[in-house]
Amino acid sequence: MNTRGVAGKALLVSALLIALALGASFWLVTAELQRLYNEDLTRQLLATARILGDTCGDDWTSSAGARITEMALTLHAEGTKLIIMTTDGRILVDTTDGAELPGDLLAQPEARQALRVGHGAQTRRLRNEQHARRIVAIRIDRAEATRGLVWLARPAWTARTAWASLGKLIVAISAIAAVSTLTLALVLMYVRQRLLRRLTRTAWSLSTGDLSAQADIGGDDEWALLASALNRMRRRLAAQVVTIDRERATLEALVHQLGEGVVVARPDGTIALINPAAHQLLNLATTAKGDHRSMIGSPVEHCIPQHDLQRMLRGEKSTSATTKLDNRTTAPPSGDTPGHPSDQEACVQIETSAGMVHLLARASNVGLPGDTPTAKQPATGRMVVLTDITQLTNAMRIKTDFVTNASHELRTPLSTIRAAVETLLQMNLTEDATTAERFLQAIKRQSGRLEALVSDLLNLARLESATTRFEPEALDAQQLLDELHERFVERLQTAQLRWEARCEAGGGPIVVHPYLLRLVLDNLVDNALKFTEAGGHVRVVCTCGPSSVKWEVSDDGCGIPECEQERVFERFYQVERARSGHERGTGLGLSIVRHAVAAMRGIVSLKSVPGQGTCVTVRIPQPTDGCERSRPDGVLRAPSQ
Repeated sequence: MNTRGVAGKALLVSALLIALALGASFWLVTAELQRLYNEDLTRQLLATARILGDTCGDDWTSSAGARITEMALTLHAEGTKLIIMTTDGRILVDTTDGAELPGDLLAQPEARQALRVGHGAQTRRLRNEQHARRIVAIRIDRAEATRGLVWLARPAWTARTAWASLGKLIVAISAIAAVSTLTLALVLMYVRQRLLRRLTRTAWSLSTGDLSAQADIGGDDEWALLASALNRMRRRLAAQVVTIDRERATLEALVHQLGEGVVVARPDGTIALINPAAHQLLNLATTAKGDHRSMIGSPVEHCIPQHDLQRMLRGEKSTSATTKLDNRTTAPPSGDTPGHPSDQEACVQIETSAGMVHLLARASNVGLPGDTPTAKQPATGRMVVLTDITQLTNAMRIKTDFVTNASHELRTPLSTIRAAVETLLQMNLTEDATTAERFLQAIKRQSGRLEALVSDLLNLARLESATTRFEPEALDAQQLLDELHERFVERLQTAQLRWEARCEAGGGPIVVHPYLLRLVLDNLVDNALKFTEAGGHVRVVCTCGPSSVKWEVSDDGCGIPECEQERVFERFYQVERARSGHERGTGLGLSIVRHAVAAMRGIVSLKSVPGQGTCVTVRIPQPTDGCERSRPDGVLRAPSQ
């Protein structure tokens, strides 16, 4: 709507109404002035007529002309017409110049009224005159008889007769009224348009989302009420926007901070939501361009390369009613019938630079807002939740390998012992003592192997127990090295190996748990002795630092292939050469080392080159408050905790 056109029409209507009001007022004023003037003129004429009648006296018919001639001339000079006549029509005085004939005069209404009641008045035009006159007539009575009439006529005041003087007044008043009306209308229009523009700007700002705009209009008129309504709407919208923004920010923060990946697809197959966890778990940084926000609105096929996930997001029927998950066959969730795609579950493997990642994908229907604001029913989309089960899968694999390896390691010596015992039972020990001794040595060797295996398993169980506490003590590093050499001196001589053990950086006391440290060093030295040929070299070096102590156990034996270095710390894992060696171990040594070092909050690392040797490094942190350096009683103790 054109506001200027509306304002112009309103101004025109206002001007017409004001003009009509002024015209009506002027007409009423003019009519009232005319009435008042003519009433006053009538009183004056009646008074003059009575004076004339009284002046004539009793014998007025004979002396009237002489006595009133002077008064008649005076009245005539003032514009007053005078006629004095008898009732029989004889004119005594006439200053009308023949404008009224005697016969006609007695027939006029004022004359008839005067003869009847004593006086009469009338407003009419005389013959040969354009303007009306106020006419009065009084009856002259003498000696109880009517003798004649005094007739006076003076110009009456009317709007037409006073038009010459009133015209200028009307023009002036009209001009003043028009200017005043126009000025007032323009001022009102300006004020209203200004208020309207302020309200329009405020409403436009609110429509564009600027909730800081406010209509500042005071008063109690309709404009102020409209401004107050706009301000209330602004405050309400601002409160709703703050609430919506807070809820959206909370939802986004929760979705983005979820450790599980979330992908939501619309019914048309486009992505409605994907959080950073899903972007990272699916390794989309290497297969898609941009971050997770850039994928919103894109088709599922363009962003997610895994076909299983594509089918789940599109809600397509699964190829089977069950899903195989890490050698386990699980039925669909309760309430989901075979072939029904509402709830699906599958295991997805993602190849990344860090290795294979195993994901558990669970899909279900989710209600989404409609595409249009007027949509009443929510759209049904698909949501896939991704859970990283790599550690669980690895733990299950390790558990399976542990059971398999433990069964294998236990079955081999038991089978050997059983076979040897059965053979001995069938032999004549007195006749074949040499053979019997060989079988007994086999039983001894295999029973020792079983004992070592059980001991290692007990050590592992103790290290993994949550209730076991290992309190550190202050020990002398050089003394530990001397005790270590004493425990392996016989094997060193038998294997013809060279031994080197030293403390660098001055040696001194260290704070560790003695049982755990001896367990670590014994297993590392034991491995070094097993896999080093005669004439080789085994070295143990202790380096004491301000915050940690480092132990290095190295050899120049056969070494470990690079592809197997990551798995040697697993339980029962042995490289192929170790499995076929003459001195085969239990496969638990390095696993015990890893757990023992972890119990001391340290770290262990391994470097090995096939054919050149292996070096295992263990770093154990030390207390920051130091320890007792003096030994007055000959024993080192850890500081009080």
